[in-house]
Amino acid sequence: DDWSAGRLELNLRWWNRNMHGAGFGGTLFSMTDVLFGTLVMGRLGSDYEAWTRTGTFQYLSPGRRGAYLDVEVTDELLAWMKEVVAEDGYCNVPYTSVIYNKDGSVAGIGQQDLHVRPRRSGKLAHLKRAPEPKHATEARGLVLESLANAVLWHCFKQQPSVLTSLMSRQRRIPDPNEQMRMVVSEVLEREAATREELLELGVAEKFLD
Repeated sequence: DDWSAGRLELNLRWWNRNMHGAGFGGTLFSMTDVLFGTLVMGRLGSDYEAWTRTGTFQYLSPGRRGAYLDVEVTDELLAWMKEVVAEDGYCNVPYTSVIYNKDGSVAGIGQQDLHVRPRRSGKLAHLKRAPEPKHATEARGLVLESLANAVLWHCFKQQPSVLTSLMSRQRRIPDPNEQMRMVVSEVLEREAATREELLELGVAEKFLD
């Protein structure tokens, strides 16, 4: 009732199955797009507007009995969005969506960026985009996932079997922060790069502790 959480369920029908009898990939991807933004808009109210800026999806296992996605917009996340909008004039909100099959296995993982800004006709319309946003330089969500992927490629491109194995592990980790921690751990343990080299590649200090 307060827009803080919701569940989206996929019940398979002939029109949303693929040729293998599993949920059509486009349907699974579309599940990651609609509910988070809807809940954010419901919680922020009419002074804000939001829409999906970009997104990716990792297909992990076929679902032949339907699937579901639970979404939550916490008070902490809401407060962070408002703070960033007040300081920068906008906020790109990273969000991870994990879609589960009815048996509890993971069907796929979506990563989205939701763009939030003051509604131009609302009470916060006076807030303008900052010339140098404070929060735009930290890699989060999709950007962090891409950075972790790039670090693996940079460090292990001469070892294809290792690269393939580690990238397969990475894509199965929902949280981009945990992806980066795994990547850094493997790189340092295998002595594929030093801490200083990882810092030069753009890896944040907090992932090296």
